[in-house]
Amino acid sequence: MRYEVPIPEELIDELFPFWASIFGEVLPDIAREVFLGSEKNYNGGTLYLRREDESLASTCFTMKSKTVPILAGFGEVATEPRFRGRGIATELCRRAVEDVRAGGGEAFFLGTVNPAAARVYHRLGWRKLAGANVMANILSGNSPEAFLVDYFAGEGAKVVESSPADRIPMIPLILCPHDWQVLDANTNICSTRYATQNSCMGLYVRYERVRLSGGAWFAARTAEGKVVGLSTARRDEGGGFQIDAFAHARFSDVREELAQAAIGKSRELGDGGCYAVVSVEDEEKQSWFESLGFRGTGAGEAFELDGRRVASVRMERSGA
Repeated sequence: MRYEVPIPEELIDELFPFWASIFGEVLPDIAREVFLGSEKNYNGGTLYLRREDESLASTCFTMKSKTVPILAGFGEVATEPRFRGRGIATELCRRAVEDVRAGGGEAFFLGTVNPAAARVYHRLGWRKLAGANVMANILSGNSPEAFLVDYFAGEGAKVVESSPADRIPMIPLILCPHDWQVLDANTNICSTRYATQNSCMGLYVRYERVRLSGGAWFAARTAEGKVVGLSTARRDEGGGFQIDAFAHARFSDVREELAQAAIGKSRELGDGGCYAVVSVEDEEKQSWFESLGFRGTGAGEAFELDGRRVASVRMERSGA
């Protein structure tokens, strides 16, 4: 069976306990209101479902970007234990892939730390990305690395306040290897060159937490809607704002606009000043913040990069 978002509420009432019994948690990556259609103007969602003897047996869910329709995310692959080993989930996943391909999709992303599940996905065309427990299915047959190189070709981007339109297009940006070590201290996003990225569909949730806690975040989008940079202004307990920003190397000229958007929003939301926390090993990033008027004032909280503690420097903005 196949259902398009918005999904009937009575089915959602059945699905959430089913998923919780298998995953041990109630879907932190995709909220209930998303299944009900809160993002229908930005993302299309499709639920694939199989019943056995009128009981839920297996599910999977795809979310396709409407702003960048070649991109899709994949998740909620779950099978009730007594129905496992029969290839039900594999068949649902295969159908999902073919539907995305038929709809013009080119790249399908998912996150998994389960080796058995990863083997199934590999048979269906997914390939692990370096430095991440995230897999990509490039429907043309190209490698994920080749796809990402071509995807970020071009120039020019506009900085806008975030929306659900960024949920899927932010995934390729964060999964690219970046030279900066800690990309965004506010969301604990690090370059895959230096730390393993375990999240995929949950990346948007990290950024939304900044907004929901009284801050804001911004995206740099190309004319095609591709997200090529991100910035945040996170409100701290003292009423100040921690600022961070990064962009793909091909769009480095948009970094300052991203940072200025976050700085400007911090002034609008409060008068506690703004600062940044930068890894001591990110010397280029420290210099960049200095060019924006930030100065080192002492040690900040250390970062954890795959079990390695890395010291940081706190940088405050003069006249902020």
